[in-house]
Amino acid sequence: DLRHSRMGQRASMRRWHALLPGVVLLALALPSPGAGESTTGATAIVRSTNGDPELKAILEKVAVNNEVLVAVSNSALISPDGKYGMLRLWIDGCKRAGVKNFMVIAIDDSLTKILDKLEVAYWRKEPIKTADKAASNHGISAMKFQLIREFLVLGYSTLLSDVDILTLKNPFDHLYRDEDVESLSDGFDPQTAYGWDDVFDDPQMGWSRWAHSFHAFSLNSGLFYLRANERTIGLMDRITDRLMREQAWDQAVFNEEVWKPSSNDYKRSGVSLRIMNIYDFVNSKTLFRTMRYEKQFEDHVPVMVHVNYHPDKFARMQSIWAHYVDGDVHALDKYPVGSCFNAPNC
Repeated sequence: DLRHSRMGQRASMRRWHALLPGVVLLALALPSPGAGESTTGATAIVRSTNGDPELKAILEKVAVNNEVLVAVSNSALISPDGKYGMLRLWIDGCKRAGVKNFMVIAIDDSLTKILDKLEVAYWRKEPIKTADKAASNHGISAMKFQLIREFLVLGYSTLLSDVDILTLKNPFDHLYRDEDVESLSDGFDPQTAYGWDDVFDDPQMGWSRWAHSFHAFSLNSGLFYLRANERTIGLMDRITDRLMREQAWDQAVFNEEVWKPSSNDYKRSGVSLRIMNIYDFVNSKTLFRTMRYEKQFEDHVPVMVHVNYHPDKFARMQSIWAHYVDGDVHALDKYPVGSCFNAPNC
C-alpha cells in the first residue's frame, strides 16, 4: 500500500545518504571570477583569455570537429617501456575503437618520453597544486579542471576520461551534444542514475507529514563531456577556485557546482546537464552487479567502462578487455560484486 511504499522510499533515502560520505553542502559560495587573475588563498592562478598557444597547435592536429578525448596522467600508470599498465590499456582501447582524436595531458617529464615512443599526442603541463597536494588519485584528479579549462577557452569541446576506463566503441558516435555537460553517473540502475521521487516523513506535521524530494546518484567526475562555451569555462573556474581553498573531494565539488540551485547570495553555475546512458557509459557497479548476469546484455558491448567502484582496477580492466575484446565469456566470473566476497566484512 501507499504507506509501505513510502516506508521503502524513506529507507532508500537513508541508503542514499550513506552512499555519499564527506559531501559538504555550502550555504554560501564565492561568485565565479571572470577571466584574468584569480586569487584563491595562498595560490594565484593567472587565467588565459586567449588560450595556450602550444596546446592550440596540438589541438589543430589532433581534434576532429573541434572535439577531443583527454586523459590526465603521470608516469606511474604505465611501465617505463610503455608496454604495460593502466594508461597503456587506456591508449589501446582508444586506438582499437577507432578514436583518432585522443590525447594525454602529461604532468611529468618521464611520461612525455614514453608517449613519444608510442607516438601518442600529449600536452606537457604542470598543473598548480590544489589544497589536496597529495600525489594520490584524488589529488591528481582535483587538478584536471584547471587543465580542461584551457581546451574550452580555445573552443574545443572535451571528453574527459580517467585512466581507469576502457574504451570499447568510439564515444563521439554516442554523445547527444544538446546540453553543456554530459556525465557518467554513479547510479547503477535507471532510478538511481536518472533520479527518483523520494518521500521524507516528519510525523509531527500530521496531515502534511510527507514531503517529497528528488534524488539522483552523483555524477562521476571521471568521465564527462563539456561543450565549449562560457558556462562550462565558468564551471571549471568555480570548481578550481573551491579546490584551491578546500581540501574537498573533487567529485563532490563537481556535483555541487553542477546541481546546486541559486539561493540567497549564491548564484548557480548555469550549466545544463544530461546523464549518459548507463548501459553504454558504464560504471563498474552496473557491470559487475547487473550487466554480467542479465541475458539482455549478453550481446551488448558498452561504449566505455569505468572501473570506479572497485580497488583492483587494473585487474578488472584486463578482464573486461578479455571479455569484450577477446571474447572470453567467463572472464568476469571470478570477481565479487563488490570489493570482496564477504562484503561488507572485507
